[in-house]
Amino acid sequence: METRTAALLAMSLWLSSAAAARAQEPPKTPPLPEEPAVDVPPEGEPEEEVIGPGPGAPTVSLTEAVRIALERNFGILGSADSLLASRYRESAAKAQFYPRLTPRYQRSAGTDLLGLDISQRIPWSGATLTAAGTLTGTPVNENPFPRASDIRLVVTQPLLRGFGPNAAFYDIENSRRGRIAQERSFELSKQRLAVQVTAAFFNVIAQRQLVSVSRQSLKRSDNLKKASEARLKIGMASKLDVFRTELQASQTEDALLRSEAALVNALEQLRFLLALPPGHPVEPEAVRLGETLPGEEEPLEVLIQRAFESRLELRETRDQLGDAKRAAALARQNLLPQLDLGLGVSRIGFGPTYSDAYRAGDTRFNVFVSSSYPLERSNEKANKAVADLEVEARERMVRQREMEIESEVRSAVRDLERTRKSVELQRQAVEIAAQQRRLATLRYQRGLASNFDVVDAESSLVLARSTLVSLLTTYNVALLDLKRVAGSLDVDKEFPPPVPEAAP
Repeated sequence: METRTAALLAMSLWLSSAAAARAQEPPKTPPLPEEPAVDVPPEGEPEEEVIGPGPGAPTVSLTEAVRIALERNFGILGSADSLLASRYRESAAKAQFYPRLTPRYQRSAGTDLLGLDISQRIPWSGATLTAAGTLTGTPVNENPFPRASDIRLVVTQPLLRGFGPNAAFYDIENSRRGRIAQERSFELSKQRLAVQVTAAFFNVIAQRQLVSVSRQSLKRSDNLKKASEARLKIGMASKLDVFRTELQASQTEDALLRSEAALVNALEQLRFLLALPPGHPVEPEAVRLGETLPGEEEPLEVLIQRAFESRLELRETRDQLGDAKRAAALARQNLLPQLDLGLGVSRIGFGPTYSDAYRAGDTRFNVFVSSSYPLERSNEKANKAVADLEVEARERMVRQREMEIESEVRSAVRDLERTRKSVELQRQAVEIAAQQRRLATLRYQRGLASNFDVVDAESSLVLARSTLVSLLTTYNVALLDLKRVAGSLDVDKEFPPPVPEAAP
């Protein structure tokens, strides 16, 4: 009896312990319905693919775009017109040293007059040569010698005021300097236009990449939204998760719309620089941004010295200082009295015929000195004082320009170096952001976290990739701009015109 009781007691204890063990076991989760897959980027996910122009659109390379702008751009055509006008003015200034012929004819009351005046400025000395010949005929019944000839030749040489090449060539030198200034301005316009076209060209490339980033981000956001809605149906996600994905999808779609609008604006800006209508179909060709960036540039001191020797702005400023010194020297010379030395030859004769009048002429040589000195000299003294002030101002301008150029070179080198380092750091940021999103997506798929981490990681990845694209395009433009500020940019060599094909 006792043995039976003990057996029943042991059986009841075993049953109670088994029931308790079954109660502690976790309930089995029912199978999840099939849901849309959330993209999990693999390790070492590559950057966005290269986006090209629209199908069927004519394309141009960067070199072709710059060459088209140099031929058609409105600003460069205006600079070319100014250069051509300066060459015309230089030709007109040179004409003052050409012989000037002035024929004269007069007939009145039976008197005939035929004459020819010649004047010629002599270079270097500032002398003036004038010659005049006149044949006069009167009625025969009134004068026994009705024919007269008058030939005169005079050379006038200034000895003080107006003497020397500075005074003689002052106007022509100013016109020559105007032409040189326009040539430099034209070359500077070409350099600035090349940089502008390059910036506009890579701006289009950057906007294409940003459109690609936004499209891929929108695709991933839509997949995450569908997955969150599926989890909500089985109670594994809250309504807050769905709202979060809807907000992210809406923001990503808005970013895509803004990127597409920015791409259209960038295309129109490039076409404007090429003097093409905004609706023209031409687009830049597909370009892959550099995987590796060039190494260090030349030493800073070398670049600064080259800029001092080659920058056209500094050359022009130094020449303007020379112009001011020429003007000051002429102003000082104009304070001197006018003292001229003259040599004249004349032959005047009368006779029944013009040949007899010439043969009967009396030849005379004259040497004379003339001088004048006005007592009121306020204007000349003011011009002298202003010219001296202009020399001092131009000297300060040269020093200021040198400091500005040195500052520009230093700033361009710093910006290029900063951009190069930022590109390397941003590449690492893109890789880290891709790994962060991959880990957040895996945790979300395994039910270890909500989609908050996925949304946050997606935003970080889009920001990192967008920043990297902007840095790469900025670096390409900064390289060209550094050549410009260092004075080593030759547009024709950097963007050579197409070589004509040989005739078969």
